[in-house]
Amino acid sequence: MASKEGKSGLVKRVRIVWQNVFFLAAFCPVTLLVSLTVIALSRFPRTMRLRRKLEGFWAKTAVVAAGVRVVCDFAHLDPRQNYIFLSNHQSHLDIPIILSLFPEFRPRFLAKESLFKIPIFGPGMGNTGHFSVDRENRRQGMKDLERVVQSVRQGESALVFPEGTRNTGAESLLTFQSGAFILLLKSNVPAVPLVLDGTKRILPKGAKYLRPGTVRVRALPPIDVGQDYTLKDRELLKQVMWRKMQEGFLHLY
Repeated sequence: MASKEGKSGLVKRVRIVWQNVFFLAAFCPVTLLVSLTVIALSRFPRTMRLRRKLEGFWAKTAVVAAGVRVVCDFAHLDPRQNYIFLSNHQSHLDIPIILSLFPEFRPRFLAKESLFKIPIFGPGMGNTGHFSVDRENRRQGMKDLERVVQSVRQGESALVFPEGTRNTGAESLLTFQSGAFILLLKSNVPAVPLVLDGTKRILPKGAKYLRPGTVRVRALPPIDVGQDYTLKDRELLKQVMWRKMQEGFLHLY
């Protein structure tokens, strides 16, 4: 019995090593190629649709190369409507997974400014329309949010992680930050709470290698926050949304 268990463990470790080798061999060149292509295409203003399609290819490559199986439920979404997606955050894999699942919406995500300073990759993100947000300078941060508001009002969808950082906990979401709810109330478009689980086991915060696995993603019913809340109610809205997403997260299985 011990021998069989030992062989099983060895096979599992070999598979993990192979998956990581495959991931690096596929993901790194594709990231470099797509980023450089997007930067080159950005010189031509009518190429944004092509740039977003290339980004979708990059996202799907990341998911497949990581050995991720995604189980999703988006029954409540209207492909003719733009949304602000609010998602819990567990791993660096969350962004490519979400981008790979919504080709009809292609949400632009908000990320900390430092990510946009990564050579080649950062300019690639910027030139596909994603938004940097300065978390250190409150005044600049509000200006950054206003750019997102204008984009959403023009029909784009946005993706925000209201926890603000990757959550290593197993049963509870982190406290939400206020910026996402200021964005929601100023934009006046429906909010879609997204709950996901599984990425923290595949690529947890601080991990040096990934483990293939299953990720579950569910879109909760859209919420028209403008009907019931104003900017003065943003703290109340934050608490209501946290409770909805916490309940949805606990009922993923």
